[in-house]
Amino acid sequence: MGPNDPSNGDEERLDDLGRRIDAARDHTRKAEPVGEPPGRLNVVYRLSVEFVAAVFVGVGLGLGFDYLTGWKPAGILAGSILGIATAFYSVLRAIRQLNAENDNKGK
Repeated sequence: MGPNDPSNGDEERLDDLGRRIDAARDHTRKAEPVGEPPGRLNVVYRLSVEFVAAVFVGVGLGLGFDYLTGWKPAGILAGSILGIATAFYSVLRAIRQLNAENDNKGK
């Protein structure tokens, strides 16, 4: 009896393992949600990340402007104002897009 001898039950064990794997895959496929809309928490995270990123980019550009020109308070103030304005615009645009998607789903 060698290690490749089918009489030692290895083939039966492999067949059983294959059936169990297939059953687990079928069960996993049935449990996955299909086309579910993102939850409210995901939307909140998305909007907050967009807001914070826009503010940081504006402040960073303002600091860079200050460094290049030497006009210390002007660049950071202008960059902060532009960053905050861009952040609000970005969030409002995302909210409009989400509302449009929800309206299309309701029809």
